[in-house]
Amino acid sequence: MKARLAVILMADLVGYTSAMEADQALAIELVRDLRDKLLEPEALQRGGEILKRMGDGWIIAFPSVSAAIETAQSVQLALVDHKKIRLRMAAHLGEIVQDEADTYGAGINITARLQTEAPPGGVMISEDLKRQLDEKLSAGFSDAGRFDLKNVANPVNGFQWRPASQREIELTELPSIAVEPVTSAPETRETLEVCADLQEQLVHSLSRRTGVRVIATDSTSETKATYSLRCRLRCRETEARISSSLTRLGDGQVTWSRFLNGDSEDLFELSDRAAEQLSDDLRLQINAFDGDRLNDIPDDQLSPSELRSRAAMLFYRATVEDYNHASKLLERALRLDPENGSGLAMWCEAKLYPLEACYREADPDLRVRIIESSNKAVQSAPRSDYCWYTRAQVRARLAGDLHGARKDIDRIFRLNPSYVLGMEASGYTEVIAGNWEAARKSLVEAVGRSTEDPFLPYRLYPLSIAHMMAGDQKLAIEAISDATEMRPYCRHFWLVKAWILRKSGLHCEAETTVEHAEALPEKADILAQNLHLPDHIREAIGLPSNPIQA
Repeated sequence: MKARLAVILMADLVGYTSAMEADQALAIELVRDLRDKLLEPEALQRGGEILKRMGDGWIIAFPSVSAAIETAQSVQLALVDHKKIRLRMAAHLGEIVQDEADTYGAGINITARLQTEAPPGGVMISEDLKRQLDEKLSAGFSDAGRFDLKNVANPVNGFQWRPASQREIELTELPSIAVEPVTSAPETRETLEVCADLQEQLVHSLSRRTGVRVIATDSTSETKATYSLRCRLRCRETEARISSSLTRLGDGQVTWSRFLNGDSEDLFELSDRAAEQLSDDLRLQINAFDGDRLNDIPDDQLSPSELRSRAAMLFYRATVEDYNHASKLLERALRLDPENGSGLAMWCEAKLYPLEACYREADPDLRVRIIESSNKAVQSAPRSDYCWYTRAQVRARLAGDLHGARKDIDRIFRLNPSYVLGMEASGYTEVIAGNWEAARKSLVEAVGRSTEDPFLPYRLYPLSIAHMMAGDQKLAIEAISDATEMRPYCRHFWLVKAWILRKSGLHCEAETTVEHAEALPEKADILAQNLHLPDHIREAIGLPSNPIQA
């Protein structure tokens, strides 16, 4: 066996399987044209060695970085206007091992995994390779984020390139947040230690998110960050406050701010709570950044991670229509990267939530596919709290497996004790089980962490019913009133409010509320899904017993 260091370039044809199914002869002819007239001639003239052909894919080794990148870019530029051929390409600098039968090596594996994240029509390269590029070749590559690649021990930073006709670098560059040192007043040994701890926690938690690059810095002047996160701890007598703000460095605009109060006698508890809450709040901001930067790129030119980002942005709009659009994007992402845990889990959510909002049962084939996909998601990404959350929801609401859902929720909290979606999943599971005290305990925690979350009404809705069933009429009225304030055209929220008022003996207010509810159309709402309540409660409230329109 021979081992050597090389620049590895991999290419594969997007949509080859469906093309073969539609017209086998045409698909084979396209591959031959690509092989004989473009890809292999471009590679061979720059010293490339064809290591392997795989029907619709190639593995090519190059002796130099520039030869590999110039080949990839030349091929993709030549295909820009081609109506039937679109390639995904990836490159990495690594070791390859060859024997008489095949080609092996960690470099091959990393390149193959990076290729699944490459945009159709574009090129994805590793950070190791980008460091070797000269200024001219490096200029068109934008930061695509950090990827947890299957069978690769450590995350890999990727950089992607698109032909000029497909890219606007300012729009597609991954946003970055510089987490500045936390300041304090007054400065004591304890406050300085707390500030250092808070900065470290924020960097750690934000670095786990896709869609943003995180920089720990002593000064934003040292970085080219897009945003700056600034926090300040102030203590006075027995009180302490942490103020936080996110500033866009290009124009100085403050895009988000938050205050948290606590006891100056336990500053580390306040720091821990602030780190958890700020991480939850910034998750929403990061999803917005990632969605905004992709606005002008057509769906069919997005990489799998970009498709997932666009789908996440659609989730936050919280309409059945947007969820159905997200489902189509995720189908496309899974065709490009079928084993991605986050993609599988998001697809399950995109399918499950509209079903639950419309009070529909999944047809048998779809039901099986959702359950199997949720299982594959946790297998592919066992350290993803979101994948376990999705399977918990699928188990509780689609499979009727409350025991399994609770096991998944336990797993979530072992991974991330402060995960708001874990609290939400626990609350929904216990509502279905009729464990009202346990349900409202979890949902109160979730609501407390959802100040700026568009899914806050989705958590207030079951919380109001749990409060009422637990005998706390005042809190039930407060919760459902907040939900109706935020979602004033949701018929189901008003029906629940009328039911709570009626059970509380406020009959005149209840009748007025019923009239208001009945004036609204019975239309599916992503934030008012089927809670799988016992029939006598559902009937008393007036919630649907049959499917409703989207």
